[in-house]
Amino acid sequence: MTTPDLVQRVIAIVADALDAKPEDVTLSSSLMDDLGAESIDFLDLLFRLESEFSIKIPEEELWRGSFDGTDAAAIEAGVTRLKTKMPDFQWDRLPATLQAKDLPRLITVQTIVDYLAKRNL
Repeated sequence: MTTPDLVQRVIAIVADALDAKPEDVTLSSSLMDDLGAESIDFLDLLFRLESEFSIKIPEEELWRGSFDGTDAAAIEAGVTRLKTKMPDFQWDRLPATLQAKDLPRLITVQTIVDYLAKRNL
């Protein structure tokens, strides 16, 4: 599958699951802050992704994101990398110093696309 096809399918799934218009869903959309996802929505998204792509996704694996958030130094290093990778993300709405409890707000549509691309879909 090509990357544009993967992106289009993920956007459609996210939009449907979160009752959003596909045109309002971008790669840098935070599932929580921009699209209003709650914890139950993450389970629904996981189920929909597994069904759409005929794969099994360990729950924590998909939402872990692209860095380790176990301590302040790891979080700071990960955020620094993400700021370079995701310049369109609205960083100003987050606290200056992120903590582990803030990390779910960093889960974006791009997070899902990156995970699925690593799975070679």
